[in-house]
Amino acid sequence: MGTITFDPDDLAATRTALGLTIGTDVLAPSGSAANLTNLPASGGTIDLTASGSVTAGKTLILNSDGTVSQVANNAITEVIGSPYTPSNETVSDRGVMDYNTTADKFMLVAKSTISSSDVSRASVLALDSSMAITETVAPTQVSGVGSAYSAVYSATHDRLLVHYQQDAAASYYIGINTISYSASNGLDIDGLSSPVGANYPYGSSIFMHTNDATVATHFPHTTSTPSYVRFSALTTGSDATGDSFSFSGGEVDVGISGDGQYGNYYASPIYFPTEDKMMFLHVAYHTSGVTYRPRLNYGSVSGTGASATFSEDGEDNWSDSERFSDSGQVRYESGINRAVFWDGKFMRTLGMEGGYAKSALQTIQSAYPSTHNKDVRGIPGTDKIVLFGSDDANSERLSYWVVTVTTGATAASDSFSVDGPHEISTDTANGGVSAAYSPDVDGFLVRTQINSAASKTYGVRVGRNAPNVTATNFIGFASNSASDGQTVTVQLPSSIATPTQGSLTVGTKYYVKNDGSIGTSNAGFGIAGRAVSSTQLVVEERA
Repeated sequence: MGTITFDPDDLAATRTALGLTIGTDVLAPSGSAANLTNLPASGGTIDLTASGSVTAGKTLILNSDGTVSQVANNAITEVIGSPYTPSNETVSDRGVMDYNTTADKFMLVAKSTISSSDVSRASVLALDSSMAITETVAPTQVSGVGSAYSAVYSATHDRLLVHYQQDAAASYYIGINTISYSASNGLDIDGLSSPVGANYPYGSSIFMHTNDATVATHFPHTTSTPSYVRFSALTTGSDATGDSFSFSGGEVDVGISGDGQYGNYYASPIYFPTEDKMMFLHVAYHTSGVTYRPRLNYGSVSGTGASATFSEDGEDNWSDSERFSDSGQVRYESGINRAVFWDGKFMRTLGMEGGYAKSALQTIQSAYPSTHNKDVRGIPGTDKIVLFGSDDANSERLSYWVVTVTTGATAASDSFSVDGPHEISTDTANGGVSAAYSPDVDGFLVRTQINSAASKTYGVRVGRNAPNVTATNFIGFASNSASDGQTVTVQLPSSIATPTQGSLTVGTKYYVKNDGSIGTSNAGFGIAGRAVSSTQLVVEERA
């Protein structure tokens, strides 16, 4: 091993011996700070391959293949495929569906008349990038049920959870079951389990808690105690036919007060995973003022599965909406950390961020359609919500609206930008509209019941402007311009970047925007950094 001699009379030689290359400007004497112009770049950088052209000073995202792209707001063109109707279907009724992320298929349960048999059936449908629908598994009867009111897929369990009203043989009790599908095993349908032995229609069920450990079944009850829930846990077999539920000791009054209603209808349990809070939204028919009045309460669920119990924090009785969302159609949307209520004319968001709050009603169209034919789904990872229903101003044709949601500190300060209506078909949607989204092909499957006729199901890619940036994929700034396939040096957190627009305010926090620039308002894509001069900022670490 060699030796190094430290010579206090020749610091330059000592630095050279140590392999240090710090310039002499860095060591300028006190009072000469203005001369420190050769500081090394702060923070870190990395050289990556550009996917698409990149401009120096623009914000970048990290793609799943390890390349980077400039943040941009890209136009997505609307595509509507040809309708699908099951063979020999003559009369349609309501249906529910969800997207199976494991198999990349849609799972649908719908009641209709096929070959003179009016029953509920499960089927599996595929959607390709051109929005063409393929029937993977033909409609297969679900025994012992009338109509289905909700369907929720769990990737953890690889199961579709379906909530029904059973048939006359079971005295119209509530029924839940699971359905599984795989290319190797095909479609498997479990037998029915009864969370409660009574005729309580219009309820719905969801998975909740970490790893979907708990099933919450919410249903209307009586005028004095309007809403109940029963919790359970699912144990899966090799396919759905081997599944079983273990139920809690009994159904529980969720605490919604009776308020003069004389008819209890649609019910939706909503779980907010970020806050670990629960809502139960219930719709009843009232005699005074408003025809249908939504009411909800909110609180915490202690324990999981069959041991879960609910503790109410508060209650909210709405008096500003005259309609309702069907059972199971008020859902949590992860892209905005909100649930979305849509009654055919108005929409609003609900949240538990910062405590319970609801937004003001947003008018979507000037009048209610004649029937409650609607559904709402978010596009995961975005601030976009898509409303499906009838366009009252256009012969109640099946249509959609794209709503961009800008979230506030609580749902009370959420704001909305509405684009639509956009016609899906010339069909008059009679009722039972249901929808689900496939990120695999960026498309919705949208089914509508048609009066005295067979159903129609469409593949729909909604037209919109879609930013490629999300809350988590911003990586840094481009240090240089580069063409597609060339190398770009990315300035990572703690680096000093020079954004293209300049005119920054020292000390101000800047946020990522959806067009490659930065701004002082939070657009939901995270912090870019803090300005240290009128032209530069320090890139901040992502939370």
